Amino acid sequence: MILSKLLNIIHERPTVSDIHICAGEPLYMRSPSGYDAYDTEPVSHEELEEFIASNAIGGQNWRTELMAQGGKLDGAVDLTNSRVRYSIYETNGISHHINVVMRIIRNTIIPLEHLGAGQHMLKELVMRGKGLVIITGPTGSGKTTTLSSIIDRINSERSCHIMTIEDPIEHVHQKKTALISQREIGTNVDSFASGLEGAMRQRPDVIAVGELLDRDTVETLFRAADSGHMVLATTHGRSARDVINRLLGFFSTDERIQRRQVLASCLSCIISQVLVPSITREEWVLASEILVNSAGVRSIIASGNLAQLPAAMQQGRAEGMNLLSADLARLVRENRISQQQARMAAYDESL
Repeated sequence: MILSKLLNIIHERPTVSDIHICAGEPLYMRSPSGYDAYDTEPVSHEELEEFIASNAIGGQNWRTELMAQGGKLDGAVDLTNSRVRYSIYETNGISHHINVVMRIIRNTIIPLEHLGAGQHMLKELVMRGKGLVIITGPTGSGKTTTLSSIIDRINSERSCHIMTIEDPIEHVHQKKTALISQREIGTNVDSFASGLEGAMRQRPDVIAVGELLDRDTVETLFRAADSGHMVLATTHGRSARDVINRLLGFFSTDERIQRRQVLASCLSCIISQVLVPSITREEWVLASEILVNSAGVRSIIASGNLAQLPAAMQQGRAEGMNLLSADLARLVRENRISQQQARMAAYDESL
């Protein structure tokens, strides 16, 4: 029953991005209008456990796996025309209630030029074939979609070797012009850091890293980008400045001077993005901030004077740079999003 409802949602509700399942409640769907119940029929404990125990999800030993991984179990499964990323977790203390959150990753990859403002400039950066491109934003901000669109553009136009390191594999890319190697944490490689380290010896031209979580990953990321590879990565952060502080924050004060020089040298751009409900609440609208590593930006990063970045980005519009607040203001002027939604999405309280 849960599976049939899930398939119906995938086929009939194209704006639904997430599904929340909890025993005693109906399925809840996240769309631009918020969370809505699929129907009025609550999911029983038996239904939920049977669904989790299926071979496609947790399998018969899912409880043992859940306990071994500290009360959560993550993975992905292929369904008709989509891939679904799931996270199973416990709530309610000793009551051990089970919840499942499912993220729908639709197989159709959005062309890069259709993502939003600034993406035309991204096409030029992508085709340069080297440097570090970081995509950042909160959970559910479309980072995976942007990353997949960039990979698809490279796959379509460059004869090269693309290697992805993901947890789990999300969009499955088919060979076009490029060779594609997709590696999954826990199945093909132990960690992002070890996957990156191995990639340095496996001759990819482009390396895509699913998440920057620790010092070892960031250190290896810097080496890969500094050695001439093109490296794509996602992380959590509200702005380009946040991302730079986050990356350098993995290192001691003494180490940061050298790491700033490396980052200033190898960075190509940072894309910060959010998804905002449209004014009709019928679709998601992408708002983005783009930092391009111009000569001025390179000097700011190398010196550590990151407070100067917003002014440099304002002055760098001709080079393709854009502040998130400016993009949100544009979307309000175009009557695509409301002023209230823009304020909620902005990190700049002056909006």
